[in-house]
This record gives sequence, structure tokens and C-alpha cells, in this order.
Amino acid sequence: MAGYVLIVERDPDLQRKIGEALRDAGYEHGSEADVAWAHRSIAGRAPDAVIVGELPADGAAFRFAEELRRAPDSRRTPIVFVSGRARGASHRAEARRRYSPAACLEGALDPAELLAALATLIAPLLPPPPLLVQSPAPPVAGDPEQQRERRDVERRAKRLDASAELRGTLRRTSFAHLLQKLYAQRASGSLLLRRQETKKIVGFQGGYLLSVRSNVLAECLGQILVSQKLITEQALASSVARMQREKRRQGEILVELGALSPYNLQRALVEQIEAKLFEIFSWRDGNFMFKEGTLPADGSRPLERSPAALILEGVRRFYDSARQDAVLASLDNHPLRLSPDPVLRLQEMTSDSSELGFIRSINGSARLPAILGNAALSREKARSLIVALHEAGMIEVVEGPPARRRSLASSAGHPVTSRSGSPPPVVARPVSSGGGPYEGVQLSLVAMALRTQSPFWALGVEPDASPGDVDRAYETLARRFHADRYRHAGADDRRTAREIFNRLGEAYSILRDPNRQRPPAAKADESAEPRAPSARRKSSDSSGTSSVSGSFATGDSLSTTAVRAIYDAGIDHLRSRRHHEAVEAFRQAARLSPGQADFRAALGWALFREAPADARAGRAALAELRRALQIDGRNRQAMQYLAQIYEQTAQPDLAIKELEKILALDPSANEAADELRRLRDER
Repeated sequence: MAGYVLIVERDPDLQRKIGEALRDAGYEHGSEADVAWAHRSIAGRAPDAVIVGELPADGAAFRFAEELRRAPDSRRTPIVFVSGRARGASHRAEARRRYSPAACLEGALDPAELLAALATLIAPLLPPPPLLVQSPAPPVAGDPEQQRERRDVERRAKRLDASAELRGTLRRTSFAHLLQKLYAQRASGSLLLRRQETKKIVGFQGGYLLSVRSNVLAECLGQILVSQKLITEQALASSVARMQREKRRQGEILVELGALSPYNLQRALVEQIEAKLFEIFSWRDGNFMFKEGTLPADGSRPLERSPAALILEGVRRFYDSARQDAVLASLDNHPLRLSPDPVLRLQEMTSDSSELGFIRSINGSARLPAILGNAALSREKARSLIVALHEAGMIEVVEGPPARRRSLASSAGHPVTSRSGSPPPVVARPVSSGGGPYEGVQLSLVAMALRTQSPFWALGVEPDASPGDVDRAYETLARRFHADRYRHAGADDRRTAREIFNRLGEAYSILRDPNRQRPPAAKADESAEPRAPSARRKSSDSSGTSSVSGSFATGDSLSTTAVRAIYDAGIDHLRSRRHHEAVEAFRQAARLSPGQADFRAALGWALFREAPADARAGRAALAELRRALQIDGRNRQAMQYLAQIYEQTAQPDLAIKELEKILALDPSANEAADELRRLRDER
């Protein structure tokens, strides 16, 4: 092992991303979301380094670092500060100086940069002494929770065995492929898996995994906590003794004993379910039986990871080289492409940018050896990703003669629609899945808008858009409303998101119809500035009405109140630092009302705040702010945002110019005057 690292971060997605990077690099790691419990964790096991992320209060990260430096046991423990906000070089230098040994990483998390920082801070560790091979610790026989679960599984297994509609063997249908089938069918019910005396029951709701129960005593919560070094054997024994006396849940008792934080209890409960599930991926044989039916409403939520992400993890844990070879052998002689079914193709399998780039490269133009040979990933990672993509139904082989395949894959990456009506190879443009989905009224407003707009408006493209433009627009929008992003939402939001996803699919089918008449090429003297939705051609356009069918109308109207509600939702997201959600809301408002400079200005500022260290995001933000000023040259909000961006990107002269413009419009703007004086004094 490279050492033990404690992560103190409240964002579960970022925490998981850091944890995966540490695990891949050979580090042990623990996680806490609360400073008080972080101190307890350090007292129980001294880390070789501490990673401190965004904490609930401003300045809390530095206060926590000061406490670490005052404590004798952590005085020299390396600290790595991780922040999504860019504060500047002087801030980073001060953090390193005050809390040395320390590093300060800002902007979007780069796992390679994080690991490099740890490597320089943690002193090389001596190799551990060779470990004696020991059998795993026996389960605690007196664990009443697992005993109850065992009895319940045995009882339910008998009922399922007698009434299951779907049966088979894992020798013919792998567990990963079985998950994919149930996901594609949006199945609800109970899946019984049996291998010798081991029985497990997996609950599904709409294709998503809801629960995993097992008759294996060693898979109890306490054993998993001990194996992950979250509690000691002594704490486990004490909790079991109290469970037997007090008839209470083990997690509650461990928190009461101070042996486990509430945050790590929730994390352990998820990992307990996943541990029971992932072990099934190792089964080469066994029987399965599926009984369809709605599960009891017990408040359970789908597992944190989507089925595709679970398949990827299961493959990486339990598919050895021989097993991967067996899957890849069926793919070896054909070009590979992503599935034309968007429900399968757009599953959330990974958020890693390099892995998303690898998936994007699978476009139907290359066979497996070339795909693996050109991968920017390690060969091991690329192989396991291909296996998982196949098991999850996200890729397929391309049949047909070579000439036909070449004609479908354009050199520019723009697929050409087949005259025969067969689906073209899809060039996926994976976008970040960070940030939460739309909610409630905001989601309903999007659905309402789609019911009244044309297919061009729905995808945000012009009537003369190329097939490649239509493909890219659809991929981006459909991914935002894919069911995977809404698996934890309420029933109403899931239903609305499904309606939006289906309507986007209808719009895509209409615009990619090979028989649709395309409009004449745009005149050379047209403005290069993209036209707003309201300026698009109406029914008089040769393509505007002939291609519109089904539930789409040609109108471009939506009530001002509804659009303002979307904008106000974006403001709330921005104030709460939910920058991704703010971007999505402002972008929707700007599309619905393109003549509103305030909407464009807010979108520009939100784009910058979402990724202040990303140069591309910065350019996009400036473009939106300049567009706002084209609409309204006296828009103070856009000028103020420009000044703030210029200041934060070390361009004080440009910031001063924007502040001078504000004061020329309004000499009483005191905040702008104060900021202008400060910048002039610092020059």
C-alpha cells in the first residue's frame, strides 16, 4: 500500500472520485463529511495525509487545518486542499506556507495532479512485511440482524422458486447481461440467484436495483465495517452484545458508541448492499429466477450507482483476463459502434473524462484491435471498459460489407442517414453528468415548452442544420434527461423526464428523416451570429411545416411568467452554489426568451462560476456576456460580471474599463466606485 489518506469532503460525488483515484493508485482511504468526526477518525487511525475539500462554512477548511497543526499527532501530517473555486496564485502560496507540508489544488479535480501532489508530500514508505495468509474472520454468529435477513431470504426464496416467470442459468446468461436485460425492459420485481447453498434476492424497480438481501452471515454490516477498517473488532463485539440486549439496529448503536460517524454509517450501508451484489459477478454458474411485480413501498431508493456503473465495477473486480477474452472474442472481427438505442447508449457508466473520451471514439469505423491500440487509457482499463460496454448493451458490432460501413462513417465524424432507414452509427458526445437533474416546476416548464414548440426548437438547431449538428444537439439534450439522471427523483419528476426524453427522440426522428426536404443554403451575407429560437423560420419556410408532425407544433410562444420562473430558479441555484443547475436553468431561459440581456448575462456568469479554472468555460462565459451587451449595450449586470471575471483572471486593466463604463452610466454606483478605487490602488 502507498499509505492511508483521510478525505474530508462534504460532496459525495467528489469524495467518490477522489476515493477511486486513491484506490487505483494503491492508497487506503477513509472519508468523513464533518470536521468533528474527522478529528475522531484521526484519533483512531493517524493518516499519512489528509485531503480537505469544500466544507459547509467559508474558511472552515483553513480552520480545520489550523487545528491539525496544533495537535501533536497531526502537526506534520501533509494536507492537500482541493477547491472548485479559483482564488489565485497568492492564495495558493499562502496555504502552502501556513500549513506546510501542504498543497493547494483549485478548479476541476484532476486525479493525476492530486496523486502527483500526494507523491511529493508523503514520505516514501518502507514496503510492508510479508503478510501471513489467514482465513477471513468468522462471522459473528450472534448478529441478530443478519440472522433475521437469512431467515427472510430462505422463506422468500421458496416462494419465488415456485412462482417465477423467468428462469435460466448464469453459465448461459452472465449476471451482468441479466442486469442489462432487466434494465432494458424497465422490469420491476424480485430476482432470486442461487449457487449451492448461497441465495441472494435482488429487488428491481423500473429496471433499477433497489435492494440486495443474502443468506450469507459473513455479509452482515459489522463484518463489512471491520473489513474496511471503519470499526475495530472490539467495537463490533460491543455493538452485537447491545443489539441482543436492546433489540436495536447495529448502526445506531455504533454511532452512539462513537465508533462510527453518521456519514460513514450511511456510506457503509450502501457498501454493504454493493458488496452483496458485486460478489455475484464472480459466479460462473448458478440459477436465476425472476418474479415480476411491484415491490412494497418501504422508502428504499435505487442504489447510488446506475446499473451500467455497477456492471463496470463488477467487471473490473471479478472478470479475469480469461473471462474478458471470452467476451471480447465475439467482438473481434467486426467494427464496433455505440448502440443506436439512446436508452442503452446514454447510460451513466462513468464520469471519468478519459473514459468518456474512449467511449466517444467507438463510432463504427474501427475493429477491436485498432480501438484498443489507439486508446489513451491503459490496455487493461480499455479492455475492461469494452467488456462492460458490451455487457451493458451500450455497444454493438456493425454488420455489412466494408464499402457500406465506410460510406456510413464520414471522415468528419458526421454520420450520414441511410436511405434504407437503418440507423446510422452514432457519434456520441458525452457531456459531464455532474450536477443534479431538474426538479419540480423547472422540469414541468421544460416539458410544457416542448409540447408547443417545433422539432428545430426542441433540439436547438436551425432548419438548415447538418445531420452531424442534429446528432450532437440530440445527444447533449437527451443525456440531460436520460432516466439514469432521474433514478433518485420522485415519481412525478421521473415521469416528466421520461416525457421530455421521448419528445426529444421524436424531434430527432423527424429531423433525421432521409425524405425530409432540406432548405436552401443560407445566403452568404447572413450574420455569422447564431439566430435565436424566436428568429427561426416559421411555417412559411419550405421545411418548417412539412417535417413537423405528432405532438410538435410550430409556435414559439411560452408565457413570460413561465420563463421568468426558470430564470428565478437559476438565481436560487446560483446563490446556493449549485452552478451546474444554474447554467442549465439560465440556458433554458435564454433559449425561451433570446432577447433578454439579463438572461444571457446570468448564463455567462454561471458558466464561469461552474469552472473558473477552465479556459473553454471562460471563453464561453465571455461570449454570453458580450452577446448580452449586443442585445442591450447599457446592461450593467453584464458589465459587472465582466469586471469580476477580468479581476479573477488577473486582467485588472480590463476590469477597470468595465467598472468605468458602469460609473459613466450611473455615477451613484458606490460598489463599482469602491472596486474601481481598490483596483487602481493595487496597480
